[in-house]
Amino acid sequence: MKKGNSRNPVTAILFLCYAVGMVFLLFDRNIAMQDGVSYWEQVRSNCNFVPWHTVGNYWDVLTRPEYYIEKWEAASVYRYHAAVAAINILGNIVMFVPLGVFLPILWQKLQKAWKAIPVGVLTIVLIELCQLFTLRGRCDVDDLLLNVPGIILGYAGWRFYQFCRKKRKKRKGGA
Repeated sequence: MKKGNSRNPVTAILFLCYAVGMVFLLFDRNIAMQDGVSYWEQVRSNCNFVPWHTVGNYWDVLTRPEYYIEKWEAASVYRYHAAVAAINILGNIVMFVPLGVFLPILWQKLQKAWKAIPVGVLTIVLIELCQLFTLRGRCDVDDLLLNVPGIILGYAGWRFYQFCRKKRKKRKGGA
């Protein structure tokens, strides 16, 4: 076996824990079936394909507190909605950072950005389609637009770590 080809079982277990956690986070919801509405009508109403629509709404809440405090007639209601908006925007980015790290660590063929990032994007698309057709969660193009930077950040972090490790080995070997 070539050096660097062996997988660390701890990393594989961490990835498995991450994957199981993500499945629960993304799909552990009651199916929102509505009486008298066909399945396909519900699927159609369970998606957003307009880029930045959801993020735009969240951003509006975050950047216009005076308007929303007056509209909802309570600062506490605004604080709740602002927290939801911030958690959704940041959460959609942060929760996919680990995927960007795990892909090149666990699969040597995914150590190049042009391979790892498309696999990450495909993973997100599959998750969104599963949410759409199972009616567990909401299929939203904005999730994809926020999740991809998370994957890129994770991959860049892994790349930076590899760079620093290589540099440190050079210094030790050259000293």
